[in-house]
Amino acid sequence: MHISYSKKGYSLIELMVVIIIISIIAAVSVKTLMTSSDTVRTERSKDEMDELAFAIAGNPELVSGGTRTDFGYVGDVGSLPVNLDALVINPGGFATWKGPYLKDDYLAAAGGANSEFKIDDWGAGYVYSSGVTITSTGSGQAITREIANSVSDLLYNSVAVTVTDINQNPPGPIYKDSVNVLLTYPNGTGGTITIARAPASDGFVQIDSVPIGLQTLRTVYLPDNDTLKRKVAVNPGELALVDVQLFSNPWGSGGGGGGFGKVIIRPEGVGDYTEHTSNGCSSNWQCVNDVTSDGDGSYVIIASGPWATESYQAEDPIGSGAIDSIVIYILVRSTGPGQLARTTLVVNGNLYTGGNNNLNSSPTYTVFSTAYVTNPDTSSPWTWAELNDIQIGVGLKDQARCSQVWAEIF
Repeated sequence: MHISYSKKGYSLIELMVVIIIISIIAAVSVKTLMTSSDTVRTERSKDEMDELAFAIAGNPELVSGGTRTDFGYVGDVGSLPVNLDALVINPGGFATWKGPYLKDDYLAAAGGANSEFKIDDWGAGYVYSSGVTITSTGSGQAITREIANSVSDLLYNSVAVTVTDINQNPPGPIYKDSVNVLLTYPNGTGGTITIARAPASDGFVQIDSVPIGLQTLRTVYLPDNDTLKRKVAVNPGELALVDVQLFSNPWGSGGGGGGFGKVIIRPEGVGDYTEHTSNGCSSNWQCVNDVTSDGDGSYVIIASGPWATESYQAEDPIGSGAIDSIVIYILVRSTGPGQLARTTLVVNGNLYTGGNNNLNSSPTYTVFSTAYVTNPDTSSPWTWAELNDIQIGVGLKDQARCSQVWAEIF
């Protein structure tokens, strides 16, 4: 029997076709991989530009008690940074600079050019020139992050204040000069500036060219030099509207002397005792300094167990004359049985606590207070200088919550 075998192979043309097909597939794969890599780099660069924008002008999503709390470099200094290095190193010994405003793993102070926060994901430096945009060019095309609509939106805003008495009466033409409204804000070069205005007959006064930030507003009833102090959030491109109501009726129907009758101060910084946990805000003191309580929107709490103490740097009050007393207030509630709360006061580094208040397993926020007729550190009447250095706060036991702390000076 004869068996025949075929030894036919591939032709040169067939091999070339196969090679061409493989080349096309490889080219498509490489292009897909390059596109995917560029997409990742683009997104990472966009994320980093977001961080740079927040460092410059703050993160609008950081809010406490319905008020924006983060305004970045511009909010502290009152001007735009001259370059990105100013976000991590103080550009000129500015007293109001509170950075670094972002993390720099490669230390701009030590080399500058190699600092990773200044380069995009392709290794190209971000383009920023004291304006309102940051641009990445490493991909071959411009990817831009807008910080604000305009420089004016960041640096030249307005604060409008309306002053009335307790009955909502304006001062009128006779008493309009008895009130002074003062706004203090950073001047752009590391210091602050205070603008003073007397209201019109209708109680209205407006101050312009104010940078974004939490600015300090004081309203002074001049006959008694009584002062009401508060923080005003100035947001980009918005008119900040503030209503100030006196605690008496010095010019309303029925007359009557006196101005505010009391000065209110609230937490404005970290104190000596920091044993609580924040919820709903970036810093513990911001959780409890609301002018109007937001309840469980922001508060401080302890996990469990024995007493934990918190104290906060208080705003400096402005006033004159004899001080009858200072009263510390806390707004607290329980989350279960056996929970207690008490006020805290720190004078000259010494801690004083109020009486223990049983929260009675009540989920409703309740105000408790402690009055100090004299300075507990000296047993003598208070002076205004002493009140400039006090800390106020709250002590909590077994998961109790505190939503608000303030003091009133009479």
